[in-house]
Amino acid sequence: MRTILSVLLLLALSLPVAAWAQLTDEELASEPPPEDATFDDFAHLVPPTPEGAVSWDLLGSTEEIVEIVNRRSFLRPDYPDEVKALDGQTIRIKGFIYPMQNQEWMAEFLFTALPPSCPYCLPAGAGYIIETRAKNPIRFSWDAVLLEGELEVLEDDPYGLFYRLNDARRVRE
Repeated sequence: MRTILSVLLLLALSLPVAAWAQLTDEELASEPPPEDATFDDFAHLVPPTPEGAVSWDLLGSTEEIVEIVNRRSFLRPDYPDEVKALDGQTIRIKGFIYPMQNQEWMAEFLFTALPPSCPYCLPAGAGYIIETRAKNPIRFSWDAVLLEGELEVLEDDPYGLFYRLNDARRVRE
């Protein structure tokens, strides 16, 4: 999984800018978000929280702290007590599968508050992304899905991830 994350980040950083510059407005189909865009500008895309499930608002309330060590920056979480209390708990959360490989059924993927829109771009900040390891492979869907699994609150993830959902399974609503 870590290798896949590294490759995805490398691809995102190495896309030729000239290729994007050649696209017309019609080909882009929409304007890019403004430089000062925030998660709130896209909050209308977050699926509603089902009864008894954890909300993305709660997970997203984790503050992102940037630390510089030896001229390298690292993203560190500052979790609210309500989020810390979820560590090791079985939770339900509704969101979108962000595939890490080109497969219909996946055992490892990212789960996000916002729908995937670019194969090289993560759709949200660290508080709105969960590294997911499924108990059995889960079928990709463009629609929001409800997952259940054991939430792991990560303290020092080398990739800047804040959450992992272990033994995840899809729950029918």
